Amino acid sequence: MIANLFTQSSIKLLAQDAVRFTEWNWPQGTWEWAIILAILVGVVVWSLELYRRDGQELSLGWRIFLPTLRMLAIIGLIIVLLNPQTRTQTWADRSSRVAVLVDVSSSMQNPAEDPEEGQTADDQTSRAAKVIELISDSNWLSDLRKQHEVSIYTFDTALSERVATFSQITEGETSANAEDEPDIESIDWQNVLQPQGAETRLGEVTAELMRELNGRTLAGIVVISDGAANAGVDAQSSNDVARQLKVRLVALGTGGIEPPVNLEMAKVVSPSDVQLGDPFDIEAFVRGEGISGRTVKVELLTREPGEDTAFYPVDEQTVTVLEDLTPVQVKFPIVPTVEGEWEYLLRATATGAIQEVKQSDNERVIAVNASERPVNVLIVAGGPSWDYRFLCGTLNRHPGFKVDALLQTGAVGISQDVENVLLDFPKDKASLFEYDVLICFDPNWLTIPEESRRLFEEWVGGEGGGVIFVAGDVNTPYLSGSRDDLSEILDLHPVFLDTILPGIDLVSASTQVRPIQLTPEGEAAPLLHVNDNPETSLEFWKSFPGFYRFYPTNGPKTGALVYAKAGGVGDLTEAEPPILLASQFYGQGRTFYIGSPEFYRLRAEDPEFFERFWTRISREAAQNRLRRSNPRGSLLVDQETVRLGEMIKIRSRLLDAEFEPLLADKIDIEIETPDGRLVSPAPALRPDLAQAGGYLGEIRAQQAGRYQIRLRVPGSEEMIRESVMAELPDLENRDLRQNIRQLQTLTAGTGGGYFPLADSEKVKALLPDSSEQFLLGEQIQTLWDRTWLMCLIVGVLGVEWLIRKLLKLA
Repeated sequence: MIANLFTQSSIKLLAQDAVRFTEWNWPQGTWEWAIILAILVGVVVWSLELYRRDGQELSLGWRIFLPTLRMLAIIGLIIVLLNPQTRTQTWADRSSRVAVLVDVSSSMQNPAEDPEEGQTADDQTSRAAKVIELISDSNWLSDLRKQHEVSIYTFDTALSERVATFSQITEGETSANAEDEPDIESIDWQNVLQPQGAETRLGEVTAELMRELNGRTLAGIVVISDGAANAGVDAQSSNDVARQLKVRLVALGTGGIEPPVNLEMAKVVSPSDVQLGDPFDIEAFVRGEGISGRTVKVELLTREPGEDTAFYPVDEQTVTVLEDLTPVQVKFPIVPTVEGEWEYLLRATATGAIQEVKQSDNERVIAVNASERPVNVLIVAGGPSWDYRFLCGTLNRHPGFKVDALLQTGAVGISQDVENVLLDFPKDKASLFEYDVLICFDPNWLTIPEESRRLFEEWVGGEGGGVIFVAGDVNTPYLSGSRDDLSEILDLHPVFLDTILPGIDLVSASTQVRPIQLTPEGEAAPLLHVNDNPETSLEFWKSFPGFYRFYPTNGPKTGALVYAKAGGVGDLTEAEPPILLASQFYGQGRTFYIGSPEFYRLRAEDPEFFERFWTRISREAAQNRLRRSNPRGSLLVDQETVRLGEMIKIRSRLLDAEFEPLLADKIDIEIETPDGRLVSPAPALRPDLAQAGGYLGEIRAQQAGRYQIRLRVPGSEEMIRESVMAELPDLENRDLRQNIRQLQTLTAGTGGGYFPLADSEKVKALLPDSSEQFLLGEQIQTLWDRTWLMCLIVGVLGVEWLIRKLLKLA
């Protein structure tokens, strides 16, 4: 074992300390000391006794000089035995670390403080703006950096990647040493901290960050939020993690604390496409807070297709808000008189003088496309199933549809409740391209010629055709097993069909009813609303018994939307619950998949449910064909309604003057935000590598309201348009107050605390310096193996030997 003797003090080298000290191999333990001392004493005594006997006739000088030489040699050997060495250690500092976690959920768009007397909503600063001011425009971040390395993170539904890390500023420095470190001023904080998330997973994200960053040098985590935790684990669970890991949590809260007074146009329900002249209803759901018992005026204004003038009034109604946060329904009957896209603005205004916490949510704009021509539908069926029979009559009697049918098991002369009966699948463009949507009830695709199947795929991908595939018991197993022969048909499906043996009796195998489980996309999709009230529609699907037969699937394809799955446990072995309803965009077209041939069971609940579902899904599938107002171009969006913070996905297909696919590096588009401003710089669509003449793009919905998308067809003056409604999620808008209790629960007992955003300067005092030193490396240099020392020992022994020989000693 080594005992250390420090011979020199540490030397400061930038952020490192070099420490040098000498070590000796001293004996350890009593027995080691006893043995070594005994040997040493024996050697010394023997040497002295030797010279006492040999040097009796020598002079006094020689009797002293010769033993001295022997003692010097022994001392040299003792030095070698003790193995002296110099050890140089380099120590470096690990900076104390602080993480700043910033809430960027959409609730951060709400006002940062309670309104003052006479202050309007437009005069108030948002919570996000206050946070941006704190980080970018004040000395708060610089003060933290004087003692800590500071990393910025954001969160809403999940924890973001690290936005930036700013190293510690040592005394006398004004900026960081790292060359690749960004300046605080160079970061676009307006974009980085833009509120966009649909949820606030405060507890879950904080716990995740603690586990990721935990260590001795973590001084603490500063959470900047309004405390509106509405998803994931609660704040108490995160607090338990903080205590277990011994992580200090400090919360800076923003937002008003007084009960808010606010009126909101919570939701608007209307069809996206209607037949010209057909009446329809626009339903507005008005919700108030702090104004129970007051009357509210709800106005409907409109703007005719192609007009850029101001909205003009159509109707207004007065209702009473009976209870806070309970929506009140207002219905406006409408009959479109001009073909094209109508814009409707719904505005809610409380009677009397009230001071709302915000007014941006009092209005909503929607668009309804009125089309004069009916939807041309071709129903292709492998056999006369119940759904096929009921659907033929239902759509044929509807004035907005023109229906033809191809029953593959039918013979010449059969009669069907449709306009035209086909005996063969369309074989050329002229006959196939006249249809807007094909509804395929378990057809036998192997009997359809390969050329017709390829033409069918071209009609969907290139011409915007819509398809609804209904899986069945007879032919779908053959389709799933014919991946080589029917690949173009399987590619059109938005799901992966499971391969099962043809001939399995799925009817007999399905012996129990299975409920329908709607996904979040399904709950929001109007095509699954059995009536005009989304809430009662959701209750209907929860209470609906369900279906018996579901064709097994192996999951959705990339980019597909799943609306519903089979619930419960099936009798057949399945890797995952079968998908009941899904859709995808395929080129310019859209395809739907229905995984059960039993939607006719809706008629047992109400015949209108069956008709409503099929007319809506048929129009949804055909919408891309119906909107091709320009023969040289189309502009499509994945969803007509998105949640605030989600991406609006845009796609287009363009043709040149010779009607060949237009090839360009990019296509510029205009996007008008809900506040009437154009997005700058102007976004552009990039080429779709999977399709010539196709272009893709996306933009994030950062404001609630209607986004208008415009594209000028290159080489012409024609402008094609599309619109998307961005809605503020209910979770983020249920309570507009700052949740101080949530933030206090998060930080309690961790050594941190809660402060209002205005007291941000108090945070630094709660975050101790947690820096530490660590051994960066060391070097060991042996001292005894020097040439001069070896020469000295050998020389001393040589001189002694030579003198003894000259003096003729033994």
